[in-house]
Amino acid sequence: MTPAHPFIRLRQLLICALPLSSLLASPARAELDANTISVTIAQGNAHCLIETETMSADEALAIAKAFIATDGISDEERDAVTSQPEFSDLMKAYIANQGGCKALVKQLQQ
Repeated sequence: MTPAHPFIRLRQLLICALPLSSLLASPARAELDANTISVTIAQGNAHCLIETETMSADEALAIAKAFIATDGISDEERDAVTSQPEFSDLMKAYIANQGGCKALVKQLQQ
């Protein structure tokens, strides 16, 4: 598998995950912004690619970073999202919504 292949699927998964914004929204935060959704999906996909040993950490994180950058999200904006206390829970919820890491990686490989 080449790194470009999962990168293309990341965009498709973003569309599938848009309903996730209502699922993940806390009462204090009525809806997630586009940056949070993009970063959550990219980081979640990278996490699963690494966890399943489908890609090295360097490759998976480079793809995630490139995906986030194509959405016009700066490194500072990405860091602001990932440093939020609820970020880990959002990423875990996204992965669970996709059926877990194995199912998510399988989707990325199709």
